[in-house]
Amino acid sequence: MRTDIVSCKDYVEIKKKELKEEIRHFNRKPVLAVIQIDNDQASNSYIKGKQKDCDEIGIEMRHVNIHSDVAGQKEVECIIKDIAKSDADGIIIQLPIPDKYDLERLQHLIPSEKDVDGFRRDSCFKPCTPKGIVDWMEYNSFEFKGKDCCVLGRSKIVGIPLTNMLIEKGATVTCCNSTTPSTEHYTRNADYVFSAIGIPHYFDFSDFFEYCELIVDIGINRDKDNKLCGDVNCCSFEEYLSGTYVTPVPGGVGLLTRLALMQNTLNAYKIQKTKG
Repeated sequence: MRTDIVSCKDYVEIKKKELKEEIRHFNRKPVLAVIQIDNDQASNSYIKGKQKDCDEIGIEMRHVNIHSDVAGQKEVECIIKDIAKSDADGIIIQLPIPDKYDLERLQHLIPSEKDVDGFRRDSCFKPCTPKGIVDWMEYNSFEFKGKDCCVLGRSKIVGIPLTNMLIEKGATVTCCNSTTPSTEHYTRNADYVFSAIGIPHYFDFSDFFEYCELIVDIGINRDKDNKLCGDVNCCSFEEYLSGTYVTPVPGGVGLLTRLALMQNTLNAYKIQKTKG
């Protein structure tokens, strides 16, 4: 395994310091509006993390909490339209939201230049998780051209955009999904594997090629003891796949995602500034 890899945690700390220094010279703080519907426990935790990041680097976060028992689709649409007209530079809808809402319609009420989650097709920004992963890989000088990549999962916010970004970098990419007959065939022939299937400890060392360089664990799950864990069980990796680097959960892709959101918000501020 390469010994010069900067961990996700250390990389994020380096980049957050750079963002803080840049923002320090602005005339005003960039503004991130976070729209939450109800009080999902996981959402509360994610929002707390975003607030921590914003406080650290100098972004103003405005948390708008809406209760589904008093606000229907039209009411939420009006709230988003009002926020879109405000001085908020970036706007996100914290997922998940109740099924009664048309999420895609709500997301498309956020102007493309303020869609810092990168969910709109015409967004000015790349989706945060794929962006965070690719940026971290580039920082660590991982090659893309000539590499075989396997992406497990085809969600619109992670799997599909990550696949497209890797292709743009020159990699050869296979995107597996729930109907793929044998994912082992692909994971065992890949240089880089990206898992976003959302099943605790689904993979172990036997699912990968002995010369696999990198496994990016995007899964955020709870194990039988309710501890946070990824899709990959890393227990035997040091013994059997000592040359493979596996991103940890927690302390891995989640941090990269949050950093990318901060970077997108900063760039959204710059777009608003140029508009005057």
